[in-house]
Amino acid sequence: MTDEFDEIETGRRSGAHRQESAAQSNVGAIALVIILALVAVLLVVAAINIITSSMKNPESDVAEPGSEKTASASPSPSESEVSVADSSLDVDVLNGSGVSGVAQEFSEAVEKKGWSVGEVGNYSTGLSDSTVFYKDESDASQAEMVAEALGVDATEASTDFDADITVVICSDIAERGPEPSDGGSGEN
Repeated sequence: MTDEFDEIETGRRSGAHRQESAAQSNVGAIALVIILALVAVLLVVAAINIITSSMKNPESDVAEPGSEKTASASPSPSESEVSVADSSLDVDVLNGSGVSGVAQEFSEAVEKKGWSVGEVGNYSTGLSDSTVFYKDESDASQAEMVAEALGVDATEASTDFDADITVVICSDIAERGPEPSDGGSGEN
């Protein structure tokens, strides 16, 4: 069936064609609604997940202290093995504080505790906290003993130094000198 709108003169615009079927436009609208519904469901699930995870106690996911150490395959030295200074280790004492005579004072304390003193001198550093550096992981316990004997708070593995253990004294403890220690001494 044709009407006056099907026969249009060229150059003249009049009226519009009617759409034959509305079914195709409904399919697009239905697909859009389904996609929006899926996105809404995913957002609700994500929101619920975030809310429940934020309400959970964060400490419940943290392992008990020492639980990893009991499962490790490497044996840890017993208290009696690390309570005596190892005189075979060379301990360098370096002054990074700029205070005159500090390295000598701390090296004497190291020697009194039973370690062999290597190099004693000055060291240029940007550090402000004194640190005891150790070369091998096997010397970590001895480095901790040296730190405790001198009142140094930090120990750190480093291959930047030649000695087994290197003490870098900085401004944090230079003025007060080495701290006396009750433990970690080679003297009996």
